[in-house]
Amino acid sequence: MFPRDSTSKGCPQASCLAGPFQTTNKGGPMSVDQKTVRHIARLARIAVRDDELEALAKELNGILDWVEQLGEVDTSGVEPMTSAVAVAMKMRDDVVEVQNLQAEVTRNAPGSEDGFYVVPKVVE
Repeated sequence: MFPRDSTSKGCPQASCLAGPFQTTNKGGPMSVDQKTVRHIARLARIAVRDDELEALAKELNGILDWVEQLGEVDTSGVEPMTSAVAVAMKMRDDVVEVQNLQAEVTRNAPGSEDGFYVVPKVVE
């Protein structure tokens, strides 16, 4: 089990990823700095040059400002929904069907043998 304390070394929890972020969310709008942009780019495995950091920080801050504006909208009288249009899902009978889809499923694999996927060895 993973440790619950995000201060422990080697913490694998998602909460540990927030460590280097510099935010100013003390009741006001949130903002990111160049260090945060660099960290986000590293997490996303995106190469970002140093001369691009300032422009990306401004763009991300613009997005965060827009999200803050969305939070100000009064939605107290709006019912939550899952679609833009009211759609009722057609129900089907819950019937067990015995099927052998092995050939159909393995047909999509680059290689198969005896009904199993054949993949390159990754551990030596």
